Amino acid sequence: MKKLLLAIFTLFIGSALLAQECSDLFISEYVEGSGNNKAIELYNPTDATIDLSAYKLVRYSNGGFQGYDVGLEGTIEPKDVFVVVLDKRDPNGIDFEQPVDSALQEKADIFLCPVYSVNRMMYFNGNDAVTLEKVTGEIIDIFGIIGGGMLSDDNGWGNLNDTTITYNSGGNPTSYTIQNYIVGPLFWLSWSKDNTLIRKYDIKQGVTSNPDPYFEVFMEWDSVPKDTFDSLGFHKCDCGTLDIKENINPSFVSVYPNPATGNEFTIETTEPVTSVEVIDLRGIIVSRRAFAGHSESYRFTSDRKLQGIYFVRISLASGQQVSKKLVFK
Repeated sequence: MKKLLLAIFTLFIGSALLAQECSDLFISEYVEGSGNNKAIELYNPTDATIDLSAYKLVRYSNGGFQGYDVGLEGTIEPKDVFVVVLDKRDPNGIDFEQPVDSALQEKADIFLCPVYSVNRMMYFNGNDAVTLEKVTGEIIDIFGIIGGGMLSDDNGWGNLNDTTITYNSGGNPTSYTIQNYIVGPLFWLSWSKDNTLIRKYDIKQGVTSNPDPYFEVFMEWDSVPKDTFDSLGFHKCDCGTLDIKENINPSFVSVYPNPATGNEFTIETTEPVTSVEVIDLRGIIVSRRAFAGHSESYRFTSDRKLQGIYFVRISLASGQQVSKKLVFK
């Protein structure tokens, strides 16, 4: 009897944990570009249409505790996205009223916060935390850390920690030690400033509590160059894309480096690969290779020059197919 109760309890807990994945909206893209090019993309991983009036976006200035929120409106269809863009559209605007890039304007589902003094939410920089919350205050997703020790002079979060960088400052050699992944004055090392960040393919839910102990941006996000808007308007992730066999016995697949330099990347798996396909944003296969060997590590070199965002579809010996988003520089 005890064993039966334990089994039932374990099944209940496991089901509850699984239910958290793919069960609510999360932030799928973060755009912090030049001038007023700022956008947040939300993704609906569920099988139901979601009413956005129950949600809000909140900016915590300099990663502090003071939040500036803006309510949302509209709906997101299942497996679809909703793009929020800063409302700066005056073609004659200059300085702080500089218009958003026309390519970014075309991606918008809604424009918000046209006047800074009225609502400051969409005026985030690399050192601000951004959250998706229910209107009741329940946190659904966090980008950054709320109250995470960021200063107004800091430029954001990067992928280095406990590292001392020596650089030239006005002709003088200067050293700075990066702590807690906060890049301080080293703006060129920030991932959250002057970059577009895309949520990784295998992320299925938002971050509901502050990252502990640090916000390691590279764990869940891929970085592409400033003012890159190509991937706004859609998002690919594991939610709802696995068949029964994959759910029962998923295999580990890693693709690196990401971003890839040149036309090469490496695949590490827990079982042999039978083929690899590189697919562009139109869904066209631009490079393909079949593998007859029985290895779990592969170096893939494309015979075409690749640049931008692609999907890599990996077919495994078990019949599974795994897709990963990969950026080529």
